[in-house]
Amino acid sequence: MEQESFENNTIAELLNREYICVKVDREERPDVDAVYMSVCQAMNGQGGWPLTIIMTPACRPFFSGTYLPPKARYGRVGLEELLTAVAGQWKTNRGKLLDSAGRIEAYLKEQERATVSAEPGMDLVHQAFRQFAGNFDKKNGGFGGAPKFPTPHNLMFLMEYGTREKKREALTMAETTLVQMYRGGIFDHIGGGFSRYSTDERWLVPHFEKMLYDNALLALAYVEAFGLTGRELYGGVARKILAYVGAELTDAQGGFYCGQDADSDGVEGKYYVFTPKEICRVLGENAGMAFCDRYGITEHGNFEGKSIPNLLGNEAYEEDVNAGYTKAEQAENELTIADLQKLYEYRLQRTRLHKDDKILVSWNGWMICACAKAGAVLGETEYVDLAVRAEAFIRKNLARNGRLMVRYRDGDAAGEGKLDDYACYILALLELYRVTFQEDYLARASAWAETMIEQFFDRERGGFYLTAKDGERLIVRTKETYDGAMPSGNSAAARGLQQLAQITGVSKWQEILDQQLHYLAGAMEGYPSGHSYALLTMMNVLYPSKELVCTISPAVCDTEQKTLLNRLAYLSETVPGLAVVVKTADNEMELAKLAPYTRDYLVPEDGMLFYLCNGSRCLPPVEKLEQLTEKWL
Repeated sequence: MEQESFENNTIAELLNREYICVKVDREERPDVDAVYMSVCQAMNGQGGWPLTIIMTPACRPFFSGTYLPPKARYGRVGLEELLTAVAGQWKTNRGKLLDSAGRIEAYLKEQERATVSAEPGMDLVHQAFRQFAGNFDKKNGGFGGAPKFPTPHNLMFLMEYGTREKKREALTMAETTLVQMYRGGIFDHIGGGFSRYSTDERWLVPHFEKMLYDNALLALAYVEAFGLTGRELYGGVARKILAYVGAELTDAQGGFYCGQDADSDGVEGKYYVFTPKEICRVLGENAGMAFCDRYGITEHGNFEGKSIPNLLGNEAYEEDVNAGYTKAEQAENELTIADLQKLYEYRLQRTRLHKDDKILVSWNGWMICACAKAGAVLGETEYVDLAVRAEAFIRKNLARNGRLMVRYRDGDAAGEGKLDDYACYILALLELYRVTFQEDYLARASAWAETMIEQFFDRERGGFYLTAKDGERLIVRTKETYDGAMPSGNSAAARGLQQLAQITGVSKWQEILDQQLHYLAGAMEGYPSGHSYALLTMMNVLYPSKELVCTISPAVCDTEQKTLLNRLAYLSETVPGLAVVVKTADNEMELAKLAPYTRDYLVPEDGMLFYLCNGSRCLPPVEKLEQLTEKWL
């Protein structure tokens, strides 16, 4: 619409004469997007972007739609005709438009006041699995037809469900999808990272835009799969995602940028596609032809006469995923890291991508979680370092007077923090605690959770509002529960509360969590597969949990303690339902404030002790972790 309509002189003149135009960045103002998207869905039965709203000076809408052509086309109203008609009605029949706006506003407020609650139970979990199974593409992975979105939290749900229920079918759905997405063109085989979605059912031709949140959630899913199966393909893909983020989306101060555009020089995909001639010119004839053979680069192409590198026709795809990570792997693979680096540098010189260099708290929260988990599971401390730096950036630049901002760019922080910012930041802090066991992360997660509950929680009906109670007032205060491209703020908040309750044993977190899960159970009724991230939390509550407390003597040397903490971090990230707490002489006072039950666990004079509770059964303490891992973990 920007090119077709807003740069059209006739339409621009009409807009400037008759209207006050407002363009909303929905990343910075998700609350505005949510309110007016609910208007569009209520009026039209569906929504989407671009979202077009016409409203009164009091921000009360009376028209909503999505894409509108400049002129009427195939039965669809044209923007020019619509704007002319509405401007005329506003001058001659304003009362009718105001009445319509009033009815829409009243309907939205009635919907928000409705009580939504149900009993959380395994029936919802099983129903979600059946819905995924009924929509699964057995050949290509993913669900339904084109376009296909990765939606990694759906895969995380299936892996968790398959593990808990010993359901091979669920694991197969997740693994097939993870493998086929990696093989397809939706994954950037030269530079790493995933595009937003595939325009076809095979994952071959993507919409080439890359987003931070997609890559964060996909890294979490691939790391989860590696921890579950030990299959190197999954670990290799996760490494390539994080290498891309480190190279392309990481600010010098440590924060993570939003993403990269699909277009170069006004042409979508130009940055990513190749011809055989180009490849051979860069790599030389022999290496070039080998690359083309491996990655499906042909004369006729697979995208507008050129080729998107992919492994869909290469049955030896698993050999390439870790190419170049070690000298041995370089020797074993014809395709070396040098070849990939040459193509990467050539691509950078050939044309450039626009980078969205905003740093958003919520999206950074997801990437911090991904880096921390990857560091623990893959045994790569540099990933944890990335997470630590990014969290420090948020703490320094996007937290003010006990409240969070939304975004940072060019030295400027702006926007009132929304639910997603608080919930995702809390998850990031908890993830850092789970892999470092530094009680400061747990303390700050607890403090931010207090603020989140105070400002966003609906104590009467359950659920968290998107906006703070002292924030800017829109026509209605919305709650979002659907886990779409990203998990909803309500789902993320539930997971944070569940982890706080399990780690600390503090009843206030459990009480809010209980009310939140009843709210989410009511919201997901009939369509639980659309709330997969919320179901991850529900499963942690419905299945027996495990809590491990480790007490370490001051006499244990630093090297031994570091090795132990790395093992505990790995367990905390790979054993379903496990929470790990580490108590030392240095942290026992602060830990007692955060998790009062830890007062009962004495720090030994020598060595270490491990206390494990499995469901309702607590085992006697043991001196070696192996005594637990052999049977219980």
